[in-house]
Amino acid sequence: MGVGVVNGLEAEYQPRGPMVYVRDPADEGNAFVRVSMARWSRFLASIKAGVFTPQQEGDEVTITIGDLANAGIVKCSPYLVTTRHTWDTFVKAVKGGEFDPVDAVADTRSDE
Repeated sequence: MGVGVVNGLEAEYQPRGPMVYVRDPADEGNAFVRVSMARWSRFLASIKAGVFTPQQEGDEVTITIGDLANAGIVKCSPYLVTTRHTWDTFVKAVKGGEFDPVDAVADTRSDE
């Protein structure tokens, strides 16, 4: 199950994990960040509550959420680098519920 945002970050649910892969389609250098479902849920909740503040330097925004960077064969970065515009688009989408379907998958899987 994938959930995307136009001109923003993309999140894709990986049922084998379960985990979420998060990426900025504009950043080809860092393919994705691997995030556990528990961390993803806390991340979305903190954005909705207005308490998550990413590291910012100029127009560059660094989001450190990848708690499964060393899981599996393919290693990935624990952080995502994006632009201020992309981050703002993502925050608006999170607050509008566009990423709730990914979070809902975690809830249904934990009931199994």
